[in-house]
Amino acid sequence: MQHPFFQPDGRGSGAARLLQALRMDLSRSEFDALALDLLRQQAATVPPYTRLLRALAIDPARCASWTDFPALPASAFRDGPVCGFDPAQAAAVFETSGTTGRHSGRHYLASTLFYEAALRTAFHAFMPPLGRHAWVMLVPHPSLRPHSSLAYMLGCLAPPDAAWCCSADYHIDGARLRAACRTPSRPVALFGTSFALADAAEAHPTRLPPGSIAFDTGGMKGRRRQLARDEFLALLHSAFGLSPASIWNEYGMTEWSSQGYACMDDGLHRFPPWLRIRVLDPATGRECPPGTQGIVHACDLANAGSVAAVATRDAARWESSARGPGLRLLGRWDGAEPRGCSLPYE
Repeated sequence: MQHPFFQPDGRGSGAARLLQALRMDLSRSEFDALALDLLRQQAATVPPYTRLLRALAIDPARCASWTDFPALPASAFRDGPVCGFDPAQAAAVFETSGTTGRHSGRHYLASTLFYEAALRTAFHAFMPPLGRHAWVMLVPHPSLRPHSSLAYMLGCLAPPDAAWCCSADYHIDGARLRAACRTPSRPVALFGTSFALADAAEAHPTRLPPGSIAFDTGGMKGRRRQLARDEFLALLHSAFGLSPASIWNEYGMTEWSSQGYACMDDGLHRFPPWLRIRVLDPATGRECPPGTQGIVHACDLANAGSVAAVATRDAARWESSARGPGLRLLGRWDGAEPRGCSLPYE
């Protein structure tokens, strides 16, 4: 079954409503209504999600709220297409970085309109203005890694004069990096995974001009080594002269189409209103109160053609700072396998 909502050109009535909802003033009541409608449609059109609901004996018609729907585990994206349309007609296919002994997962997008609208709106809402900055990339150009959601993300955002300093096999070109960072009249915006930023800091330390920032696209996931947050921030300060207030972290995953953002002066992630994050107790399935650790579940309206409700294996808790409430990431839940954008650097 294929609902007109999933037309790849985005012209279905449901698709138009969702595209209009990817805005920063989306109300909670609007989100609630759209999420309920979207999950009901996905329950009927996305086979892996249909099977999950049947296995749990959940009738979508009896669900009064989007929170009544279960989240599909992110691992399901490794087991076959998770989409409500013919995957051969996908406008883009993003692949996860994979894990030791496991094949990569794939996220099939019926249209890139949702991904790009969510990306640009949230990035410009949460990040400081970067129009004056020289953009320096420690990830491969999207032409080299066409199935990388990270490369696609930065390709959408980067200006034409951005310096791409990473090869297809994730080797950082130190000479190009140092040359790109020598911009006395312009601050630098340095983009990379945590491991890429750490490797660049250790192998190619370069004092950046005043006003520069670093944009960290992934946590310290992997097997080679782990750097605690304070160690990582100290390394970037020593190598590049950056303070925590100049270091930003993006939290997302291939199975989502939206991201959250944190400034590392408090390290708490905030999210656009079309991406709702719940922290659930894995033993009870109930929402954890602020300050209590649980597992991150997301409902992303920009996941129009796949499944909006996705369960991660990331541990987190809600906290507050002078900036207001935000999500404190605590790493992978005990027993969860390593994964993430930093794995290719291992």
